[in-house]
Amino acid sequence: MAITTLYFVRHGETDYNRHGIVQGRGVDAPLNEHGQRQAEALARRFAEVALDAIYTSPLQRARATAEAVRQYHPDLPFYQMADLEEMDWGDLEGKPCAPPYDAQIRRIYERWQAGDYAYPVPGGESVLDVQRRALRALQTILARHEGEAVLVVTHGRFLRILLASILPEYGLARMEALPHTNTAVNHLVCENGRFRALRLNCTAHLEGLAVKAERATEVVA
Repeated sequence: MAITTLYFVRHGETDYNRHGIVQGRGVDAPLNEHGQRQAEALARRFAEVALDAIYTSPLQRARATAEAVRQYHPDLPFYQMADLEEMDWGDLEGKPCAPPYDAQIRRIYERWQAGDYAYPVPGGESVLDVQRRALRALQTILARHEGEAVLVVTHGRFLRILLASILPEYGLARMEALPHTNTAVNHLVCENGRFRALRLNCTAHLEGLAVKAERATEVVA
């Protein structure tokens, strides 16, 4: 089978990100000024990269990030896919990661760390709920674009769950080991149904911005 190239990207920064407030699936916040600059830097990074399609979550922070890249590839197929939306954080959406809500978030993480991935966020989704739709979206993309190169713009927790699910060196038990900086690029290839990461959380395109970028995690196979 042909090798499919996948670039999974987190959206640019929002004010909710900046101030540590939970967004999730129900908060449709726009990019802030810094997030717009991040998206522009991402777009320049991909300006000369051969792509065959762009996919994005419909939430505006992801869509605006994908649209920035699209300016350099105006003729590419451009798809919005609801399955790529962020995890539904239910009752915690719009709440700060601070007292008293931090205790609720900590309890959720403790359940996940204990392997209870079916445990849902109050009023929201579980890890397994997100995993199901993430893998469904991925299979749709792979079926449409075998042997091609696809850019997918989505969200932080969504990416942790998806990447942990398809990279055998992680698994859901190690999803917290996958960082997710705003507009970071995760470069994977898929061959014969197996996924291999070439770069994870690569932020080389952000080096000129005011907020210091994290360096890429290079994966040697």
